[in-house]
Amino acid sequence: MQRVSDLAGAIKEIGFACTGCGGCCTGDEEQSRVIISPDEIGEILEATAMGRNDIAAPYPEFIDANDGRRFTFAWCLRMKDERCIFLSPDKRCSIYQVRPWICRTYPFMLEGGELVISDCPGLGGDITEADARSLATALLKREEAEEREEQVIRKIFSESSIPAGETVVFDSQGMWSIHG
Repeated sequence: MQRVSDLAGAIKEIGFACTGCGGCCTGDEEQSRVIISPDEIGEILEATAMGRNDIAAPYPEFIDANDGRRFTFAWCLRMKDERCIFLSPDKRCSIYQVRPWICRTYPFMLEGGELVISDCPGLGGDITEADARSLATALLKREEAEEREEQVIRKIFSESSIPAGETVVFDSQGMWSIHG
């Protein structure tokens, strides 16, 4: 619990109040890339009438292997016209209740256990102790989820053989062949 308290204290000191500008959901694909796990994809699928390929795209940085094999290790939310496909015209998230961890914790993240802060107009805003604590808890849960995902991906990758000429995505549910 000390870690939650320390993070919450740091967040409270920095301050944050979302302005609803939608800036974190817009921009070029590289700048606004939202990496999502298979579990998050599943939650979004359950909450929408969309198909998996409508929601998720392979992380675009592929590693080239021999024999035409290519692979990557993540999925991203799809974007259209430099905006998240779930950003409504009034700049609200249409999947707010099931939004990915990265969206729940923005503009904060933990990298190597350290708090990292992205540029956001909401920084410096008033945040209650309860909201700072809730955000700190979400950051730690996100960190745990990302670590679990990475461990399982490493295991799957080490036990897999990519067929010659194939492009695949590795995630915690397996190796996915990408066509087209």
